[in-house]
Amino acid sequence: MQNWMALLPASKHEADDASAPIWQPLDVRPLGWWALQFTPRVAQLEEAVVLECHASERLFGGRAALRGRLVKGAQAQGVAAWAFASNALAALCVARHHLTQGGTQVDDADAIPDTYATEQMLHALPFTTLSALRPHAGTLARLGCRTLGDVSALPRGGLSRRFDADSLRALDQAYARSPLPLSWLTLPAVFDERLELPGRVETAPALLHAARTLLQALCAWLAGQHAGVESFTLRWHHGLRRQEAHAGQHTVRLSNPTRDPERLSQLLHEHLQRLTLAAPVEDISLRAEHIAPLMTHSHSLFPEQGGDQLTAHPDGLLTPAARRAQKEALWTLLDRLSARLGPERVLAGQVHADHRLEHAQRWQAALHAPPAARDPSAGVPSADTRIDLSPWPQPSWLLPQPLPLSLVTDAQGQHEHPHYQGRLQWLAGPHRVEAGWWDTAQPDGACTRDYYLASSPGAGLLWVFRTRHAGDMATQAWFLHGLFA
Repeated sequence: MQNWMALLPASKHEADDASAPIWQPLDVRPLGWWALQFTPRVAQLEEAVVLECHASERLFGGRAALRGRLVKGAQAQGVAAWAFASNALAALCVARHHLTQGGTQVDDADAIPDTYATEQMLHALPFTTLSALRPHAGTLARLGCRTLGDVSALPRGGLSRRFDADSLRALDQAYARSPLPLSWLTLPAVFDERLELPGRVETAPALLHAARTLLQALCAWLAGQHAGVESFTLRWHHGLRRQEAHAGQHTVRLSNPTRDPERLSQLLHEHLQRLTLAAPVEDISLRAEHIAPLMTHSHSLFPEQGGDQLTAHPDGLLTPAARRAQKEALWTLLDRLSARLGPERVLAGQVHADHRLEHAQRWQAALHAPPAARDPSAGVPSADTRIDLSPWPQPSWLLPQPLPLSLVTDAQGQHEHPHYQGRLQWLAGPHRVEAGWWDTAQPDGACTRDYYLASSPGAGLLWVFRTRHAGDMATQAWFLHGLFA
């Protein structure tokens, strides 16, 4: 048994600001791109998008779960009406009837209409819900027909002689008496869409109202790709000929992949506030530069704490959902700070495979860092991600430059001992490090050291080292390199 859903998009999209202009949507392709994440059998049928979702019910947890996700997602996409039926054209007719009634029908998720139930629904619908019968509305009304059931009850011979063949064929396709050919929708390899503005826009922030339409289409395309966008470019053109000399562009980069339209809209707003247009803009375009797979999070076996339990039990903040929410908030903050302060002023730490502690971490722009370094919670390498240099603890704070230590002779005047706020006591060591000799970018970065874990009466635990120079024991010196918090 097939289960078809028809989605009727809204005729116009209004911006959040009541004073903003109303933008006409591009077409129904973005809605079809969004539907491709649920089933590959998606097609455009007249002004609607239809999808066959029976084969995907088991994948999404059953019929009720899939229908719930479809209806919730359709509402978020601005769909004006939807309906379920056993064939695509019948579902479209039912959705059109719901639209004329000013709403959508919410019925039992398990009550998918079969062929007989679909026929009964069609019998009660006005015949104007079938496009092929609209040109003959006057003739059918004079014959006393009001519903599709009335038209279906007319003699077929008379229908074929009085009306064209398309009318009778469409009627048979609605009642599943003949097959309905459909052209399946596919995703374009690259997202690059253009939108012509209804009027000339003179300020960059005013472009946001039109760009939201393109961002919605981008997020729908990303949903079909099961991916998120890492960077996108907004282009604007000052003339209808779209010459490069009369165009401008701005690239927006994100700290992590996303397909949340609200987050993308807020970030684009931050960037547009700092742009100045050279001339009035007549059309814009949006291109996804880099995308990455966006993994969906699996549900926990046990219910997670939330709501009032977070206050009563602080451990609730350690749940996977809470950690994901915290990371999303940090990523959003990184994007905003990079837009306001400049990407070169927002840095992220990156762990580097080097036995020299001062070179084991590098800092670079958060928006340009590799994926492993984009996690804000890993800005400073933790104990489980840092390179294991020795079996002893490593310092949590390194000095910018090693500090030379003074040597004090003992009471017998025979031995010299390093001092730092008191005489140092050795706890562990030595741990020998010989590295950096291969680093041609830093010729002075080669080191040959013996590291020790020491205790100071005034400073606590210290990480010190002694330089080693082969054949010249007199040049050996002691340095303080790190402290333990």
